Amino acid sequence: MMQDLQRRLTTQPSQQLTAPKLRRIIWGLIAGMWLPWPAVAAVMAATADDPLNIPPVLLLLALVISSLAGATALLMRIDRELSAAPDKPLPRPWLMCASHMAGSWLAGTLAFIVGRQGSLDVWTTLGLVLTASFIGAKFIESMAERYMPGRLNPGGQP
Repeated sequence: MMQDLQRRLTTQPSQQLTAPKLRRIIWGLIAGMWLPWPAVAAVMAATADDPLNIPPVLLLLALVISSLAGATALLMRIDRELSAAPDKPLPRPWLMCASHMAGSWLAGTLAFIVGRQGSLDVWTTLGLVLTASFIGAKFIESMAERYMPGRLNPGGQP
C-alpha cells in the first residue's frame, strides 16, 4: 500500500494523488474514526447502569480507543509532512507508523492499569486511556524528531 501511494505521488500530474487530495482523505479518515463514538457512548449509557463492567470488553474497548488515538496522531503527522513538502513522498512511513502506534499502545496500557487500580469509573478510565494514548504518540514523535533527526526525515529523501 505504501509503495502504491509513493508511486502515485511521483507519477504524472493527471494520475497523481496530490498532497491536497491526500490531506482531504486524511481528515476524512480522522472524522470517520471519531464521529461514531459519541453515539456509541450514549447508547451504552442508556442500555444499562454499567454496560462495560465486563473486564474483557473494557480491555478491548481501551485497546480500540488507544489505537484510534495513535492513528489520529499518525494521520496528523502525515498531514503535516505533506503540507510542508507536497511534492515529496513520505519519509520512512513504516518508522512513523511504528513509533506512533507503539507510543500510543504503551501509554494507553499504562493509563488503563492506573485507572483500574485507582478504582476510577469506566468512563473516566476510558477518557484517561484516550488522553494518555494521544499524548504518548505525540511524545514518541517529539522524542524521535529530537534524538533521531536523520532517521525520520533525512533531508527530504525517501
